[in-house]
Amino acid sequence: MRLMITLAAAAGLAACAGDSTDANADANGPTMAVESGLSLDLVADGLEFPWGMAVLPTGDLLVTEREGRLRIVRDGVLDPEPIAGTPEAYVDNQGGYLGLALDPEFATNRLVYMAYAAGDRDSNNTSVVRGRLSAGATALEDPEVIFESNVEKSGGAHFGGRLHFMPDGALLVTLGDGFRWMDQAQTLDNHFGKIVRIMPDGSIPGDNPFFNEDNADPAVWTYGHRNVQGIAYDAASGTLYAHEHGPKGGDELNVIAPGNNYGWPEITYGVNYDGTVISNKTAMEGMEQPVVKWVPSIAPSGMTLYQGDMFPEWKGDLLVGAMNGPAGRKLVRIDLDDDAEPVDLLTDAGQGWRDVIEAPDGSLYLATTDLEGAVYRLSAAQ
Repeated sequence: MRLMITLAAAAGLAACAGDSTDANADANGPTMAVESGLSLDLVADGLEFPWGMAVLPTGDLLVTEREGRLRIVRDGVLDPEPIAGTPEAYVDNQGGYLGLALDPEFATNRLVYMAYAAGDRDSNNTSVVRGRLSAGATALEDPEVIFESNVEKSGGAHFGGRLHFMPDGALLVTLGDGFRWMDQAQTLDNHFGKIVRIMPDGSIPGDNPFFNEDNADPAVWTYGHRNVQGIAYDAASGTLYAHEHGPKGGDELNVIAPGNNYGWPEITYGVNYDGTVISNKTAMEGMEQPVVKWVPSIAPSGMTLYQGDMFPEWKGDLLVGAMNGPAGRKLVRIDLDDDAEPVDLLTDAGQGWRDVIEAPDGSLYLATTDLEGAVYRLSAAQ
């Protein structure tokens, strides 16, 4: 049985997704106040809008900055020099460098994949670059763009930008609706409001659900999304999860299956930022319902399915970064068992989290969401 949970808060509604929040006064301190049993310790500060993270086999940490830089944290110290050889990004509002993924065969091929906003204010899209991390991890060698979303949008909103490799080796790229182009999330011939599935070289698998359909783009995997910024796979159950930003209310966690329509903007649990109605429907035949919905919004970004041993009671649970208040600026744990309710964590820290990934030892790396950004490590208190 799927669980359906609405998370309500006493105060007003949170703002959309990638909107910047004010820097928290404690964001760059050595520790943050957290609940008993947890320890939240600074790994590296001096980052500007950190966005995506990936742990290298050496234990070093790659981090994208939305401002258009790829950085590395070596032995707990942020290298002052960005990694060279990366593409120029369109940096504006929510645009810039976005999500990261290591190739499943990184140990032998050293390939890194990065999503970013490409173009300029008048014409831009979400693209994915692939390059080989140099032996000294100082440069991205032989970079090539393997994917460009087939849209020409203006402005700096709703790029999506998470990357995830599936067990079959295909790469999923999450995308946004461009904000002003939301109606096209229901149209299959474009990449607005879609999750696409490609191979590591950018080719399109022939078993994609719309590969042979007229008037459909063959890369489309799912559609009817608003702005997808979290994706995780449960290998035990074979279930793929993704969350997306709602408008004013209506953030969603969904079970993702190929060919499905997730409803935006025909159905939604949110409203426009001025309070006007987007749709008077929350359900329609042929459109998927969320597993969890948040009203008011928490602005979810970044998600991992926990598999470690440091927090055994969290094993198999989703951990979601939340960026905005009053309902947000916390870490949310979602127990995927029937009738289990999401649990808010790190509320005392007062910090929004842009990304969350698991470290090899079962601890968690959390990237803050603000201009004066930092990476923290969440571990079990000793």
